[in-house]
Amino acid sequence: MLSMAQTLDRSVLAVLCADVADYSRMMDTAEEETHKQLMWLLAAVVTPVVENHEGRIVKFTGDGFLACFGDAVSSVNCALRIQEFTRQSQMKRDPERRIQFRIGATIDSVIIEDNDIFGIAVNTASRLQQMATPGAILVSSDLFSQINGQLNIPSRDCGRIRLKNFHSPTHAFLINAPRTDPNRSIAKPYRKKTRLPTIAVFPFSAFDGSGGDDYFSQGLMDGIIGALSSLRDIMTINRGSTIDYNVREAPAILGKRLGANYVLTGVIGRSGDEIRVTCSLTDVRSGSVLWSDHMDGTLSSIFDMQDSIATKVVGTIAPHVREAELARAVMKRPENMDAYDLLLQGIDLLYRMDSEQFIRARKFLDSAIETDSRYPPAYAYASLWHIFNIGQGWSADPTSDSYQAWKLASAAVDRDASNSLALAICGHVKSYLFHEYAAATSYFERAINCSPSHAWAWALSSGTYAYMGDAKEAVERAERGIALSPADRHAFYYLSFLGLAHYAGESYEAAVDCDRKAVGQNPHFRAGLRVLIASLVALGRLDEAKDAARALLAEQPSFRVSVYAPQCPWWDDEVRTTFLRRLIDAGLPE
Repeated sequence: MLSMAQTLDRSVLAVLCADVADYSRMMDTAEEETHKQLMWLLAAVVTPVVENHEGRIVKFTGDGFLACFGDAVSSVNCALRIQEFTRQSQMKRDPERRIQFRIGATIDSVIIEDNDIFGIAVNTASRLQQMATPGAILVSSDLFSQINGQLNIPSRDCGRIRLKNFHSPTHAFLINAPRTDPNRSIAKPYRKKTRLPTIAVFPFSAFDGSGGDDYFSQGLMDGIIGALSSLRDIMTINRGSTIDYNVREAPAILGKRLGANYVLTGVIGRSGDEIRVTCSLTDVRSGSVLWSDHMDGTLSSIFDMQDSIATKVVGTIAPHVREAELARAVMKRPENMDAYDLLLQGIDLLYRMDSEQFIRARKFLDSAIETDSRYPPAYAYASLWHIFNIGQGWSADPTSDSYQAWKLASAAVDRDASNSLALAICGHVKSYLFHEYAAATSYFERAINCSPSHAWAWALSSGTYAYMGDAKEAVERAERGIALSPADRHAFYYLSFLGLAHYAGESYEAAVDCDRKAVGQNPHFRAGLRVLIASLVALGRLDEAKDAARALLAEQPSFRVSVYAPQCPWWDDEVRTTFLRRLIDAGLPE
């Protein structure tokens, strides 16, 4: 047992933090059984294993624990044993009810006070635990460097990841990620069955053909490929496959040689310190140019310019690719469709916010899941269907729809734990439907770490920060989402989150501006109408607010503030009460 004298104020210790993955869901579905299983694991597995490795349980944390050790090797050996014993003990249980620990660990100086420990090491271990894969251990590079070569265990370098409330990224390694059970549906990568569009990015050439800006071209190419690669619904051909091709040939010919559906090419022009980059996206199958644009910048800020161009290119071409794929899917015969085509048609109908088309959307999404049960986006958008069903006031049973939304979003993450869309929708379900804001922010941070260029993750997370009253963060996230997807045909959804963020910050004029734009793009979107009404009342513009209220009632004649109130997601009681009162002041029935 680790000896810790009361007189010792500070010591270098390995800190291990653990919690149960999906604990809230399991408690919701089988509270007593889950609690009993966890208590048994903490008493029969965790406590003796920690003691056997000369560690100390600092405290139990409801669904997890905090422990410390005198050295790195003991802490990791202990974590490995806990994960292995837990895995063995849960094998005979229903997969939906298996307890899995997520463990984070680091080593650093800690403050020791009475029966607790404090310091950056505790915070780091806790944040790493939130990012860890269930059944695995995510450790800092400081700890990993002390065990590397001493323990023969599989590991994966996760690079520098951003942890919540940490100024600088943390270099982390994933240890002993569990092997997938071959009997489970997630055993095989979904891409083996589901067709995804493929894009090839070619090196950008100089206007004068001199090759003098090759260094800039390569940096820009790498930035675009890196951003595209983080999007799970577009496959990107790696840099090594395109680097040696003659980009003077027609893009469609280049794409066909590589088996790509789309080709991104560009030209770089330079005059002194000024640079202009012109980009074109070509559909290989038709040979037509889907999009072309130019961007300007200066060499003095070359790296910022590379990042800016890469962000704009990805945010612009991704929607164009999806639109082209949707048009192709609509023309296909049903027997030729796969999950991706079915999903695209479901998404198209989903966002129209028309009740009849909405029902059809559900059928497409269900068919996508049936066609490929391993395809995470199909589950994620099916979850979003239930969220919209509640938000639009169509749900006959909001409680049941809420649990269905969580079940489907969880199924998406189960099939791909690094799918940003699935993680983001899990976060939105947690905050919007269950008002569990801390759990929601954890999902959003995981989503953004997995895909920093994912517009959805930024936009959806904005809503949660608005609900919590952090308006500045909410506005920044919504604006980031809009910037990452400027050409998205579903921009009304992003704009509504920006309007919500401005409302949270009491910037009511800005909120009205955003929500008028959102409602102008899609007058059927009722969440945007609700925030618009409340914002207009806050500004004292009652006549306009009553007009907007009549528009909401035309869309939803059955709307009642008292029925909507339990779904109203504002965290602060006073803010929520004021929001609801403003809806009534605009003439909406109580």
